[in-house]
Amino acid sequence: MKRALLLTAVVAGIAGTASAQYKPAAGERTLEVNFAPLGGTPVSIGGIKYRKFSSETKAFRLALFLGHANTTTTTQDEDNTLSQVELKDKESETTISIQPGIEKHFAGTERLSPYIGAVLNVGYGMTNKREEQQEPNNAVGAKITKGGSLDLGLNAVAGFDYYVANKLYLGTEIGFGVALSNDLTNKISWENVTGAQDSESNVDNQAKFNVGPNVIGQLRLGWVF
Repeated sequence: MKRALLLTAVVAGIAGTASAQYKPAAGERTLEVNFAPLGGTPVSIGGIKYRKFSSETKAFRLALFLGHANTTTTTQDEDNTLSQVELKDKESETTISIQPGIEKHFAGTERLSPYIGAVLNVGYGMTNKREEQQEPNNAVGAKITKGGSLDLGLNAVAGFDYYVANKLYLGTEIGFGVALSNDLTNKISWENVTGAQDSESNVDNQAKFNVGPNVIGQLRLGWVF
């Protein structure tokens, strides 16, 4: 009796594995993160991507990235004998990227789902830099520069998802497309600096236009829900 029950359980497990639906069906969604296991910071996340499948072979995708960084650098130490005060440069940077797109998936195998697609990229970056300087009577003034950049691009992509378990996959992607990056006008203002006037400047600003292949050196880890 025990052997019969054990045999029944094994057969049921094999049947369940054989009938497992690894790939997303129509109406299902995926959520994934990108990470670089061979990079200098392998645990960093390069964005989050959402997909919704209208059928087993067609999907809408939307990738989002929001990043912020602050850097503080001491440019002068305090020294009373030299009548010096401590001065610092402070810089902050915020980056926002939105990438909507579509995918066409092919049969592949039970676990492998190759696809092609098209992706639009819209990115905006903001920078804010505060450079302190010493004024008479040991007062501290500052030059404040605010600027940023605007990025636009269109990519044809190709990649694959490999389902390592039911509703869990790894993947990667390559692309070919066009990209336009344009620096925005810097707005310069002064804080507690006598005689200084606010102004705008385009010095060192760049506009770049690129056409060619690009490889995303990251793995994609995602799950279906």
